Amino acid sequence: MIWSQLCHRAWRTGALFTAVLLATTGFTVLTGTVNTARLRVVGDVNANLRGAYDILVRPKGARTAIEQERGLVGPNHLSGTFGGITQAQLRAIQAVQGIEVAAPIANLGFVAVLRTVPVDLTDLVDRAKARQLIRLDPTFLADRGLSSFRKTESYVYVTTRPLLVPQNVQQTGGTLRYPDGSTRPDDPRCPLAVLEVQEDGTKLPICTTSVAQPGDGDSGEGAPGFTIVRLLADGRFEQLDATIGPQPWLVVPVVWWTVIGAAAVDPAAEARLVGLDQALVSGRYLTGTDATRPAEVGKSVPVLVADESYVDESLRLAFSTVPDTAVADLPGTRSDVLRTRLAATTVAARGERRLDAAALRGDVSRFRGQALVAFNMLLQGGLPEYRTGSDGSLAPVAGAPDPTRWTGFYRVSGGRFPVFLNDTTFRPLNAVMRGEASIAADPVGVFDPGRLHGNSALGRVPLETYQAPEAAGADTASRTLLGDRPLRPSGAPQGYLVSPPLLLTSLAALPGILGRDAAEKSISAVRVRISGVHTLDEVTRERIRRTAEEITAATGLDVDITVGSSLAPQTVVLPEGKLGRPELRLAELWSRKGVAVAIIEAVDRKSALLFGLILVVCLLFLANATTAAVHDRRRELAVLACVGWPRRRLAALVTGEVALVGLSAGIVAAALSVPLGAAAGVRITVAQTLPAAPLALLLALLAGVLPAIRAARAHPGAALAPQASVVRRRRARPSRTVLATALRNARRRPGRTTLATAAVALGVSAFAALLTLTWAFHGAVTGTLLGDAVSLRVRAVDTVAVAVTLALAALVVADVLYLNVRERAAELAALRAAGWGDGPLIRLVAYEGLVIGALGAALGAAAGVLFLDRLAGGIPPTAYAVSAGAALGGLALAGSAAVLPALSVRRLPLAALLARE
Repeated sequence: MIWSQLCHRAWRTGALFTAVLLATTGFTVLTGTVNTARLRVVGDVNANLRGAYDILVRPKGARTAIEQERGLVGPNHLSGTFGGITQAQLRAIQAVQGIEVAAPIANLGFVAVLRTVPVDLTDLVDRAKARQLIRLDPTFLADRGLSSFRKTESYVYVTTRPLLVPQNVQQTGGTLRYPDGSTRPDDPRCPLAVLEVQEDGTKLPICTTSVAQPGDGDSGEGAPGFTIVRLLADGRFEQLDATIGPQPWLVVPVVWWTVIGAAAVDPAAEARLVGLDQALVSGRYLTGTDATRPAEVGKSVPVLVADESYVDESLRLAFSTVPDTAVADLPGTRSDVLRTRLAATTVAARGERRLDAAALRGDVSRFRGQALVAFNMLLQGGLPEYRTGSDGSLAPVAGAPDPTRWTGFYRVSGGRFPVFLNDTTFRPLNAVMRGEASIAADPVGVFDPGRLHGNSALGRVPLETYQAPEAAGADTASRTLLGDRPLRPSGAPQGYLVSPPLLLTSLAALPGILGRDAAEKSISAVRVRISGVHTLDEVTRERIRRTAEEITAATGLDVDITVGSSLAPQTVVLPEGKLGRPELRLAELWSRKGVAVAIIEAVDRKSALLFGLILVVCLLFLANATTAAVHDRRRELAVLACVGWPRRRLAALVTGEVALVGLSAGIVAAALSVPLGAAAGVRITVAQTLPAAPLALLLALLAGVLPAIRAARAHPGAALAPQASVVRRRRARPSRTVLATALRNARRRPGRTTLATAAVALGVSAFAALLTLTWAFHGAVTGTLLGDAVSLRVRAVDTVAVAVTLALAALVVADVLYLNVRERAAELAALRAAGWGDGPLIRLVAYEGLVIGALGAALGAAAGVLFLDRLAGGIPPTAYAVSAGAALGGLALAGSAAVLPALSVRRLPLAALLARE
């Protein structure tokens, strides 16, 4: 009976078979595609999940408000953390089982670096003149030239006349004695004066401009420098304060103070963590016993020096010559008078030169020859504080510089200091003074930070010791100001961007630098690497979590799991600086913790959502197809009921037919899935095709339950009566328009209309869910280097799944409308006989489809917004626009699905239908 009925209704059987086949095959292939994409994503995550370490241990309370709120950590976060972990806590961490290496780092702060830059002035000397004065105007630049600080000018006095230098220059006041036996009382307005022998034999003092005057203040920049040089008869130059003899060129030193970050590490642990010992360029590696040792003056600190400074600083020197009329009166003029005259004198420009601050770059001998690094004062800059803008951008809080923090040390050091300490502050600055004669750096080796290992290209974490911070312009104006180059640190420990520690010493040197008590609690962080971590499966995650808990329990410190972190760009609005830099809008790479776990969890949620949507829409499609099949055979079923078939047998007949069709379609779908998957570039295994037949059978049975029950419960007389004769009598206004008639028709079959509306709603919600889930994926995963690398692979699968869902929804709407047209064929024929043309009849069916589409689109859009609210914990303004666009798409989809059923009205047999009525 079942087989004969299926063969007798071949077109309806074929339609039902095709529906089950398409749904099951699409589900199987898409399932394989999603699984394949998930495996690729997990593979990418496992390949890039690990930076140099897996767990970061910091002092209690080290987490910032931004970190707690957003799970983000700023670049070079460790550069703003000084001490807080004791040696005992370090030993407790190292004692935890399962740790491969625990590498401590003690940030010391920024040390003063005094460099002397040689400047050749030979070409500016006019050898025909008896005396001349050359002026140097230094301007220091940073922030890609946007910040500038003009230092006080300096002078080089060149004379051909003999010079007499006082022999007792170590003391001021009293009487000065000269090599020719002459004497002169020391004058505070011309102290320690050098005598110049004039043409007539008289001796006049050369009073320099470097004598401090009232009003110079603590800046150390008020008194111009003054160098005295004699041009000998043979053309060589003799500098009075030089330690070498006469030279054929005139080279004067320009003082360049800057600062550089310093830190202490455990050499053995650092070698295991990042391969620091393999990054040496020259010299030797540090040892665990490299402590401070006595030197000729004070003591020395063994250090490794990075061969890259990462500092954006340059010096622009403008050269000019003072007119001869002003130079002629220079001998014998008091210092205060000379400064006033020179300040009012117009000079002749002679060009300029720009020098780049490749501070401490090069080999050890070059470092020793050009710089003096002192650990006597350590400048420690804390972490910036931020305000959050309405657009989610971060604005660091700016402050004014406080010279009292550091001028004391630099006044002792000669009245000069790093000029960019005068710039706007973004970090609290603290100075740690050591009252010793000298604590100087002794470079034992040079290392290249670029050779360090342990960072994946996508999963690296800017909590590293050696990462260079930089920030690109986030808008056109900022990029133009920066010259399409990233902003880099200046030599200012209180600036927004600060360089990483580039001087490394051993932990054994800390007692000699900080003192024994301070050294005991000087560790800033401990970077922990867990042994045997290769993938991010649940077992590995649990092992890392348990290790972190053990460290927390043993030490009470802040412990963060950093494995699976990645860089995420954040918009930072940097306020204008005191030294000329305008406000900049920057894109800065921060570290987002737990990105790898978020990727896997988001892919899992996305896969589950796609599976659920496909199954539900398939079920709706099959339910509609089964309902249509039962409706088409309602007369036959009524006849069987009249001849005595019980209800359960009628239900079993319908259920058996649907089950046979579903099982057959499932078997064919399983066979087609493998070649279709291969054609789509997706590997479908036999194991993945096995559920196809049971799934198709289950869907068919579920879809046939309600139609079978309705067929079994129908009264034989009502089933045999024509549908057109069944009229509900109620008071209602006659429909005067096509749209009103369409609205009334949509209400006549509420179950069928609900089914079609649900199909459209699911399709629209699937589309909206794709866009909103992509937004949630962007908020939690993409927007990071690792998330951007894997998101494109997932979105192709999402698009295919949503396209299938929308296509099935369109078929449901079309089938419902076609069934409605068949049921109301007699009514449509009557309307045509009453004068309705093809146009109004076609619009009637099309309007009914649009009504279903509008209702389903509105419900689907609302469901999409609700989904975003539940998943992301909030609804951004863009979500409403996305949902509105999805709703319009659903309306257009329903309108397209109504085209063929509406056009079928033209083919209705008018005479036959009217005769039947």
